[in-house]
Amino acid sequence: MNLKPGDCLLYAPRGFFGWVIATKTWHKVAHVEVFAGLGPSSVASRDGIGVGRYPLRTSELEYVLRPRLPMDLACANRWFERVKGTKYGWLELANFVGVPVQNKGIFCSQFAAGYYRAAGLNLFPEDPPDKVAPFQFLDLVGPVFEPIKVTDALA
Repeated sequence: MNLKPGDCLLYAPRGFFGWVIATKTWHKVAHVEVFAGLGPSSVASRDGIGVGRYPLRTSELEYVLRPRLPMDLACANRWFERVKGTKYGWLELANFVGVPVQNKGIFCSQFAAGYYRAAGLNLFPEDPPDKVAPFQFLDLVGPVFEPIKVTDALA
């Protein structure tokens, strides 16, 4: 594979909650993970499971975004180890549709924004991570991320 640690993986909706996220955000991206390498694997907060290291999922993969800026992956992975095992933030999903909820879970884009922030990339300086929706990572193509064809990334 041509994926590199730190690549942002954006997924089309999968299942009921993916459909709800895509419907509420008016976008076909409903999930985000970060390629970790080591396996191959990704780090993410997956619905129903929570924060962990998972086997790379290629089904529904719509976009691969490669950071153009240097990242401190060691620092990001230390942050990951601190939040690993945190439950999925079902209630927190309401935050990015305007309903303020503060619980102790972490949803996918909240996790990815936090991971990149720990790596030294404050991708959304105006927004706290719990207000970031998965599709917003696409808004950073150009200055922050280089788009990689999915077929090239998985070749």
